[in-house]
Amino acid sequence: MLTINNDQEPIINIDPGGNSSIDLEAIIEQIWKDLGDTASRSDIRSVVIVVAPRYADARIFTYVPIFMRKEVRRRLLGSV
Repeated sequence: MLTINNDQEPIINIDPGGNSSIDLEAIIEQIWKDLGDTASRSDIRSVVIVVAPRYADARIFTYVPIFMRKEVRRRLLGSV
């Protein structure tokens, strides 16, 4: 489930009990660094928000941030 916390940072809860979450802002920052400033943080954030719900129901969460980064980068580089 994609939620916004009190600080307006997007968070994706990754377990049914809501005990674990992925900080999407950290993923956005990593992608921004990976792309060497070729995409704005707001463009990256828009794609992350679209991609994140696909992983909300993942059964194994360990690699979700890696998969999300890969998919977001692929989408951004495909549109450049």
